[in-house]
Amino acid sequence: MTSVIAALAYGVVGLGLLLAAWCGISAGRRRPTGELQMVAAIVLEAALLAQTVILLIRLSGAGLAEPVTVVAYSIGVLVPVPLGFQLARLERTRWGSICLCFTAVVAAVMTLRLLRLWGAFDG
Repeated sequence: MTSVIAALAYGVVGLGLLLAAWCGISAGRRRPTGELQMVAAIVLEAALLAQTVILLIRLSGAGLAEPVTVVAYSIGVLVPVPLGFQLARLERTRWGSICLCFTAVVAAVMTLRLLRLWGAFDG
């Protein structure tokens, strides 16, 4: 397990959970997503894309037990945040905040699972 992958993945998890909490607070206050939340979602997606590229480049020499699952999670983690972003743009009520909150949590959980598959931690 390389430290670059682990550091980026933990950063993605932190950013995802931070965005989820921020959007959850907005939803609790009955507010739609703001522009800064949308920018944070774009930054999260950029970090996810960088993580995917690095993982796929380093996959060949990693000797993983489940490489197909790692590839599926690496590509699948890119899907939720753009969907939540689009739903938050279309639904300009608190439900848009809830959509982005949910997809940020999904991205964080999928990244943790990807770390587990990669072998970053045991437990």
